[in-house]
Amino acid sequence: MEITVLKNLLLRTNTIQELRPSIWFLHGFGDSGLAYKEVFTSELDQSFNIYVIDLPGFGASPLNPRFSSMKSQAQLIAQIIKGENISKAPIYLVAHSIGALIGTWICQELDGTMDTFFSIEGNLTLADSYFSSKPLEYSSPSDFALAFESEIFLLAQQEERFRRYYSSLRLADPEAMWNWAHSSQEYVNDNKCGHEFKSLRCRKLYLWGDVDTPKETQEFIRKHQIENIFYPGIGHWHMHENADMFYQDLNDLIQEKN
Repeated sequence: MEITVLKNLLLRTNTIQELRPSIWFLHGFGDSGLAYKEVFTSELDQSFNIYVIDLPGFGASPLNPRFSSMKSQAQLIAQIIKGENISKAPIYLVAHSIGALIGTWICQELDGTMDTFFSIEGNLTLADSYFSSKPLEYSSPSDFALAFESEIFLLAQQEERFRRYYSSLRLADPEAMWNWAHSSQEYVNDNKCGHEFKSLRCRKLYLWGDVDTPKETQEFIRKHQIENIFYPGIGHWHMHENADMFYQDLNDLIQEKN
């Protein structure tokens, strides 16, 4: 794994080779690129350029007032992807939770050049914003962060998956989480996020398990015939709860298409 800084954002990469296809990874609310650390020991590392981003205000990337909304961050990342894809090789995008809303907009920005979008329990319905809407219940970013950190700390004492999440949450800027919550509401209400995902012209796959996916979202998948992969007994963070199978499936799905 190598460290790259682009547009003041930290990215974890492998050794980039210009002619290889690229896979870009986006984390979810309060998280960081550490959520995907197992990708660098997977088969994907041997065949693709890997880019794992800490989005503005998360992980090691500083808050950037110019890109405070989720929409503006999507535009920023789309510019970075364009700049890196000098050889015009295929591009794949993997995004988690509400980070998949940013992923959806990136696919819109890169319409015609994005090959496949993999959404890991991304927001399709309002019910999916069970973490990312929590800041709306508080009067300030600091009040929210204090309460949310305490909530996750208790869960981390019981489950390994929350320990990984807690380690990234401690790095998240409260204002960054606040901005995500407020700038996403227009798009999660009335399930607009799901309809935008459904309308993408690139290939898109939804990966989900039955531990945390709300029933409203399961119904949305069925009703709108979203192409999906279901993992029984798996929770929200497939990339480390189910790392070996998850990354093997990503590799197989991309390779079989090509």
